[in-house]
Amino acid sequence: MSESILQAIDGMGEFFGKLTDTEGFPPRWECGSAWTPAHGWLHIVSDYAIFGAYAAIPIVLAYFILRRKDIPFPPLLWLFVAFIALCGLGHFVEGTLFWWPWYRLSGVIKAITAIVSWVTVIALVRIVPLLLGFPGLATLNEKLQQEVRERHKVELELRERASELEQKNEELESVGRVIFGREDRIIELKREVNELLMRLAEPTRYSLRTDESI
Repeated sequence: MSESILQAIDGMGEFFGKLTDTEGFPPRWECGSAWTPAHGWLHIVSDYAIFGAYAAIPIVLAYFILRRKDIPFPPLLWLFVAFIALCGLGHFVEGTLFWWPWYRLSGVIKAITAIVSWVTVIALVRIVPLLLGFPGLATLNEKLQQEVRERHKVELELRERASELEQKNEELESVGRVIFGREDRIIELKREVNELLMRLAEPTRYSLRTDESI
């Protein structure tokens, strides 16, 4: 491993070591003489309760983003996730300052939170005009209802047309049965005439082929 890499690792170790170094900083309980147990625990419990909520919200948002691939502007939602998570981490560290006065770490977390917060603000300001151009929920709902009504109307017209066609088909079938019945009767009459002529020893008059046109 090269010397420059070792120096970089040592520098990072020294940096993170100073972040958690509490030398010269008293715990918050010892800052001033007005701290009472009720006053201190009010801050501690509140910070931890806020941390719990700020930890749960990003988890729910991240679950929603990962499950819904069709949501608009996912980077903005991820910025909100980071912003809320960092706010929660800041409150968690604030609660620990009553025992572990790592104010340097608290300051760095606040600085990162401030940067992410302003990046989120800038992204939100740029996206809001686009969001304002989207149709409102009421407009979308009205359009969907109009489409449903039009489709229902078309469906009724198609059903009525199908019913009319079915009725006409039945009429055609009835007429066909009458026509074919008439043809059968004419053929039968021709057969009877031919039989009578044969009995009279005269030539038959009709050719009785099954495919004969009447």
